[in-house]
Amino acid sequence: MKKLMLGLGTALVVLSMSLPAMAATTYKYQVKGESAYANFEQSDRCNTTGVYVSAADSVTKVSGAPTPQKQAYLYYWKQNFCTGVYSEGYGSSNDFTSTLNKQLDSANLTGTFTITDPFTGTTKNTDVNINWTGTGDISRGNTRYHYQGAGYSSKYRSIGSDRQANVSGSVTVDGTNIVAGLTGYGGLNSSTSASLEITRR
Repeated sequence: MKKLMLGLGTALVVLSMSLPAMAATTYKYQVKGESAYANFEQSDRCNTTGVYVSAADSVTKVSGAPTPQKQAYLYYWKQNFCTGVYSEGYGSSNDFTSTLNKQLDSANLTGTFTITDPFTGTTKNTDVNINWTGTGDISRGNTRYHYQGAGYSSKYRSIGSDRQANVSGSVTVDGTNIVAGLTGYGGLNSSTSASLEITRR
């Protein structure tokens, strides 16, 4: 019996030494930055108008040196229920000036957008100048999770702060400020997040 046990033990050692090591692939992603959004709306018996503007300024790191990124987005629509006339336009830009900050006290977005009419495909330039002023308390949050499975694991963590903001300024289309007289509201955000994924094969 002792000889049999010794033989089995030796065979297991040899077998374990012959198995190839599992290769691991690691993916890391990190992003931190600030963002702001503004909504302008107004409705009456015949008309409804809405304008949405957002801007983000962040730094992303996947591998190597961090990569600065910034993006602004604009969307508007106007509808006259009495005449049936409807128009809208949308566009984005990464060529703008902003003063987003971690303190969430104020921000500004200034730039020229090329917006597209989705019905006709025509484009036009739109000048945007929006100001945010933080109001009320800052809300802070912390999110994290961890998943472990067969041959795969992932971790994620996000820390962020949000604050409501008063908004003002102009969005000029065809020489007309389309947010003039509209009710506006908005928000400011600062966040940092990171994720780690490991796959074993």
